Amino acid sequence: MLYLWPQGVLYLKIKMTEAILKLLEKIKDNKRVRQTVASESPFWFSLLYLRHHFKYSFAPFHLEMFHLIQNPKYQLIVAMAFRDSGKSTIMNLINALWSILGKPEKKFIVIISKTQEQAKIHFANIKYELENNEALKQDFGPFTENEKGLEKKLSLELEYHGSKIISVSKDQSIRGLKHMNYRPDLIIADDLEDIDSANNVSECDALYRRFQSEIIPLGSNDTRIVLLGNLLSENSFIMKIRKDIEQNIINGIYRAYPLLDDMNINLWPGKFIGTEDVDNLKDRMSHDIWKREYLLNMMTREPSRGDDWHITPKQIALINQMSEFKISAPLIGEFIKPEVGDPRYERYQEYLKEEDKIVYEFNERMRVILIGRKE
Repeated sequence: MLYLWPQGVLYLKIKMTEAILKLLEKIKDNKRVRQTVASESPFWFSLLYLRHHFKYSFAPFHLEMFHLIQNPKYQLIVAMAFRDSGKSTIMNLINALWSILGKPEKKFIVIISKTQEQAKIHFANIKYELENNEALKQDFGPFTENEKGLEKKLSLELEYHGSKIISVSKDQSIRGLKHMNYRPDLIIADDLEDIDSANNVSECDALYRRFQSEIIPLGSNDTRIVLLGNLLSENSFIMKIRKDIEQNIINGIYRAYPLLDDMNINLWPGKFIGTEDVDNLKDRMSHDIWKREYLLNMMTREPSRGDDWHITPKQIALINQMSEFKISAPLIGEFIKPEVGDPRYERYQEYLKEEDKIVYEFNERMRVILIGRKE
């Protein structure tokens, strides 16, 4: 259960900076401000309503993930990340909820998984938040479902929002899917491959052809597609899409997030505090799995280079500068203020007096974290 705005210091499972804590404390009692902040930004949507999903502090690459799903110019996003990196939490669960309840106001979301069991898990995670997250229901509800056929189908309709979410396996037919007069406007494909299928040339080719012939045409010109996965094979489906993006065959943005970058820098110090934590994780698996699934490296032969070995090139997506990604504290003064006499009015005025300091502290902290990173 997520407790709704408890008194005193907010209990956060994320270890946040003092600036973020102060900012959340200032806005938590003003519903209109909360709604506006959360609607505008998936980052703040997460902090205000879904912080129970985050046990550790955010890494810089998490901030970039939030930027990617917030910026509408990215119509095709391909993200490859190490295991347990949080990619599905941010780019699947949070992306789906924020895209319907927040500024994008998506009407028909399709989530595609490799198996029916995975589809059930993704669907259950979203449905649980809509049914049990009291803060979310208070600010964005009611979430009245259209119950017809839900027991047989991983689908729910939010009648109040006029939207629908459906979760399917990659082998299910999706041709011609529509919700009322809406074609899918957000498609999330999460881990469509496993180690066996990624190393099966015919399966990879078949999935690639289906993506081109069925998944892309499923939507319209404004449909966003998000592909998520791990490095399983250099010839996998997701690597084929990466190659198409890099060769400008299709428009999109590709990101790869290893646990350690090429300079052996830990990209998630909030979870892996020191080299001992990283070494403990590394010792739990074989060297090949560690290199492939956590460092996103794969040793492979290349015919043009004879018998020489080389490391599969990967895109190290590190943030160049905070201003480019618009990760900052929201300016509360831009929002509608409570009327005089409203019990929230004095708190709002107090925030206005401290707003510049709070925003500066938050932005400075983010600048220190992100400075020197290369995209």
